Amino acid sequence: MNDTTKNISLDLIDDPKLAMRSDVDSDDIEELCSSMREIGLVEPIVVRPNGERYEVIAGHRRTRAARILGWPVILAVIKQADDNDTLAMRLAENLSRHNVDPVDEACFIGEIMKTYSFTANDVAEKLKRRLEWVEERLEVFQMPQYMQQHLKLKKYPLGAALWISRIENEATKNYYANWAAINGVSVAGAKQWHDNLKATNFNVDLTSVEIKDEGGQVQQVVKMIKCAACHEDCELSKADSVWVHPTCH
Repeated sequence: MNDTTKNISLDLIDDPKLAMRSDVDSDDIEELCSSMREIGLVEPIVVRPNGERYEVIAGHRRTRAARILGWPVILAVIKQADDNDTLAMRLAENLSRHNVDPVDEACFIGEIMKTYSFTANDVAEKLKRRLEWVEERLEVFQMPQYMQQHLKLKKYPLGAALWISRIENEATKNYYANWAAINGVSVAGAKQWHDNLKATNFNVDLTSVEIKDEGGQVQQVVKMIKCAACHEDCELSKADSVWVHPTCH
């Protein structure tokens, strides 16, 4: 059956079952609303029939903007697409956008793989991407939330985040990730951290020391770490990036 294009009531259109997190970014939506208010809808959305209603395949952000603007209808291309075709189109549309960060890509791909029991090979084939690209996004999907946040804020490049995430000891990973977020790190630098830690089997041993007032109330909790040179306790905030006492340089 050929595709048809017509105006459809927004009341009859449902959001996609899976969507990018960036689709709901408020600043981005406000910018799109401003553009659509001024020049209208440049390209119709794409939907598929779902009983008496329609599900968005492509154009989720445009649909949200139209709702915010109070439009009664929106121009849509109606496709007779099965689940597999719908998913392939949604992947292609979302991941072809230039403003999608690696975390949104990773979470979108990870959720799709969990929902549809896809393998990394399945996703790579559908997206026409290298398997390594998909596997890297899966690493991002499995990163701790604090590292995902660093990536979204562009504290360090994706390649550096991947090497830091491969540090096995969680406390060590946490320290290097946060140090890099404050001071920055290159991909080569993060790889050197990873390789050195793996070669020496060195891990962070963090402890907490409570500083109390005369009445016994805790005033401050100080993180302590073992100095790599003398192996005595050192305040984490005062240690160098390899956790050396200032007097042990």
